[in-house]
Amino acid sequence: MNVKRPVTPEIIIGDQPSEEDLLECKYEGYAGVVNLRNDREPDQPLSTKAEGDKVRALGMEYLHYGVGGAPLADPGVAGVCDFINRHTGAGGKVLVHCRKGGRAMALVLIQQARAHGWTAAEAIDKGRALGLQVDGQLKTMVENYLTRQSRNQEGL
Repeated sequence: MNVKRPVTPEIIIGDQPSEEDLLECKYEGYAGVVNLRNDREPDQPLSTKAEGDKVRALGMEYLHYGVGGAPLADPGVAGVCDFINRHTGAGGKVLVHCRKGGRAMALVLIQQARAHGWTAAEAIDKGRALGLQVDGQLKTMVENYLTRQSRNQEGL
């Protein structure tokens, strides 16, 4: 992987891992891998199924939630957040990846916002402090998702 950066000691974001990178994750004590890519994206050495099979064969848990141009929606986002929370709550490490790391930053930012009760505006500022800099379409995706979730919780 070219990008492999901790957000917290338990949550690491990255770009597309190779089979060797997945093996390294196993030896580094990772409990789970979240793949945010869709099949047939460029520079994808493993299909989502093949990656899942490899991760599980190494004794880690795998979650695939393809993130593209459509707005983020539950239950997919909630599933990613729950996966991260479950593994990190048990003291495990989780790799969240996409092609280059941008979508991984966005979904981890949402996970952190949900975990800490941040508003959309707070998430963008607090995310920067964690090194989760999202701009352009990714920033809009995060803000829209968190705003919709906030309205849903308020019953609007």
